Amino acid sequence: MINKDKYSDFMIVDGDGRIIYGDFANPRYLGIDNGTVTGNNIRELYRNIDETYPALAAARDGIPCEHFEVKVETASGNILTKVGAAYPVYDENTPVAAVEFSDLHYDRYHIRELESHAEFPIYRKNDTKYKLENIITEDPSMQHIKEQIERFALTDSSVLIYGETGTGKELVAQAIHNRSRRYYHKFISVNCSAIPSGIMEGLIFGTTKGSFTGAQDRPGLFEQAEGGTIFLDEINSLDPVLQIKLLKAVESKTVRRIGSLLEKSVDVRIIAATNEDPQLLVREKRLKPDLYYRLAVVYMYLPPLRERGNDINVIADHFVNYFNDKMDMSIRPLSEEIRDILNSYSWPGNVRELRNAIEGAFAFAENDTITVNELPKYIVDKCRKAGRRNLRDSGAGTTLSEAAGRLELAIIDEACRRSGGSLTEAAKLLGISKQLLRYKLTKYGR
Repeated sequence: MINKDKYSDFMIVDGDGRIIYGDFANPRYLGIDNGTVTGNNIRELYRNIDETYPALAAARDGIPCEHFEVKVETASGNILTKVGAAYPVYDENTPVAAVEFSDLHYDRYHIRELESHAEFPIYRKNDTKYKLENIITEDPSMQHIKEQIERFALTDSSVLIYGETGTGKELVAQAIHNRSRRYYHKFISVNCSAIPSGIMEGLIFGTTKGSFTGAQDRPGLFEQAEGGTIFLDEINSLDPVLQIKLLKAVESKTVRRIGSLLEKSVDVRIIAATNEDPQLLVREKRLKPDLYYRLAVVYMYLPPLRERGNDINVIADHFVNYFNDKMDMSIRPLSEEIRDILNSYSWPGNVRELRNAIEGAFAFAENDTITVNELPKYIVDKCRKAGRRNLRDSGAGTTLSEAAGRLELAIIDEACRRSGGSLTEAAKLLGISKQLLRYKLTKYGR
């Protein structure tokens, strides 16, 4: 019996190659759209297949195929490895169609396309890629965040997420959406810093024909996300006047298109995010206090990767497995030398930067092992310099990891001494959470 959960793509095709139904994990990469694939011929998806293609043979001759692996050329010109299984469908005793379960393996030259490869059809349909299980962590503070998401996702409260660049703010926002009752409606994401303020108002609230030169009747993001969620990243980048209009929309749950006198009720959850401390933004008058308080009904702080204990190793291993699976490669687990380097680096770009480092290593790997030569040079150089300095300052260490550990422990001990043994005060001095401090004390046997 086939394990259908093993595959991402599903298709029903007749003996002539006509697609009766298709649901593909990454249709844009194939040069198609899930909504228009039905009725097309499979040869429009894959240019190089012939009558021996397993699904065609199953539909035409009733020949099942428990496992196949073929090279296919997509309509967009990409050569991929397709693996799957195909089974005939009969009308009485005559084969009339075939059911195909399959998946596509990418090579290193298509590595950038993996980010848009969603595993689960229901999440592809609401324009998301991530769910709660995609938050990879062993860190107590991040485990607490996952528990929080479980609790408040079912509410409609607004959420404000604060975290450095690359900590996974949109991943968390999508996890909230997909854990909520709104999961079958749209998740719409917009980066407020990437769009000029003159365009942003029309984008968010919509426009009315004739309200300005070239204006047409267009719904804004609030209307498009009806029943779903809007994620506003870098919310502090919004023009102050637009912040006031957004506050009114959030409070009244109504929007008015530019040039219109009519207000329209909307049912939308707002999740906002910033990579700067919201309270600092309020003090500097870059974020309206009323908007801050209205958005931060649920407030979440995502700690940087450097404060997440063993998560550097955990997440690096996850990405190695991920790229091995999606590119059909067999890169071995990371060596202690590579782990020492990764753990000695401060990761200002956080999880996104770590992912890019592993991605680049896969792209350049010449065999089954990632070596120092495949890591970004700037990371290796910084860690070697820091390692030499730490070894010189902290005694005769044998590895970067040991030296970094001794230095970290010395800093923690000094903070605890200065705080008189108060973990809360020591955590404030160190700039980390109390939970993370407890974790580190346990790690070092304190």
